[in-house]
Amino acid sequence: MLTLAACGTDGDATEQTPPAPSASETSAVPTSAGPSMDPDEAAAADAAMAVYRDVTRLAQDARRDPTQDWLLPYAQLTADPYRSAELLEISALRDRGIAHTGEVAHDPQVVAVDLAGGTDGTLRTVKIQDCVDTQDFPATDQATGDVVSAERPPHVAVATVVFYPPPEDRWLVATVDVQDETC
Repeated sequence: MLTLAACGTDGDATEQTPPAPSASETSAVPTSAGPSMDPDEAAAADAAMAVYRDVTRLAQDARRDPTQDWLLPYAQLTADPYRSAELLEISALRDRGIAHTGEVAHDPQVVAVDLAGGTDGTLRTVKIQDCVDTQDFPATDQATGDVVSAERPPHVAVATVVFYPPPEDRWLVATVDVQDETC
C-alpha cells in the first residue's frame, strides 16, 4: 500500500523530469554541502536539504494523524505533482481509518545541483537521494489495532527540490520518485 511512508508517493506516481543539465551545470556531492561546491551551490544544497528534511517530518506527522487538515503545511513546503499525490494519500488513509506509528529512518544525500536553470522555463534544482527505511513505521487500522502494512526493505527515493521564483521565492519539494532499488 504505502511504499514511501515519509517522503513520497506510491509507486504509481511519475516524476516530471526536467531536461538533463550539462556536466558544468551539475555537481554531485555526498552531503548537503561539500568542499568541491562553489558557495552558491553549497547554499542551494543546504537550503534544499533543509526543506527536504522538513517534508520528511511533515509526511510522518500527516500519516500519524491523517484526520487533520494538512493542506497549508504541504503548501508551505511542496509543489505539484508531489503535493497533490501526498494529500490524496493522506486522504485515503483517513477514509480507510488507517494511521502510522513509529519512525521512518532516512539517509538523504545531495547528488546533483543545477543552478543554471534555463530560458526554456526550467528552474534551478537540487536532487536528493535518500535511503528510506519504513520498517519501524507500520500502518494500523484504527478500529481494530491490526497492522495492515506489508514489510518493505529500505529503499531508494530520489527527490527533486526546485527553487520557485517570486511570488514563491523559495525551495519546494516537487517530486519524489520511489525506486525499486534497495539500500
